[in-house]
Amino acid sequence: MKHPIFAVLLSLFTVNACAEPEPIQRISFPIANIQIADIKRQVQLADTPELRERGLMFQQSAEPGMLLLYPEPRFISLWMRNTDLALDVAFIDPQWRIIAIKPLHPLDETPVSTPAAALAALEMPRGWFAKHNIEVGHTLTVIR
Repeated sequence: MKHPIFAVLLSLFTVNACAEPEPIQRISFPIANIQIADIKRQVQLADTPELRERGLMFQQSAEPGMLLLYPEPRFISLWMRNTDLALDVAFIDPQWRIIAIKPLHPLDETPVSTPAAALAALEMPRGWFAKHNIEVGHTLTVIR
């Protein structure tokens, strides 16, 4: 090569491109006990900005579900970056009523938003709400 600097840069790029990707850091989520209608279950709890940002990304299963809890009501938009799972999300208002249930498609980065200010979002495996006859208007309770 006529330009030794170009050769050095090219070799550095090639070595870097072949390097193994950085491993995904595993995060432990606290557990919340919830009830909707007569269904009681444990779900992962994402109640900090860091945990809500991570959500179900990189997880292999949507089980047991995840409750994203916010400190005050707000308009929430979710997407599925790095989430290869088919989910449904229930948006929950400040009175803990479900105000909408929407599908979330694997790896889709299109925002899915609340129709009104919400305090929480409950992400469950696709079809879970329908299977358990959970609908808009049902109330979620966090069991202490």
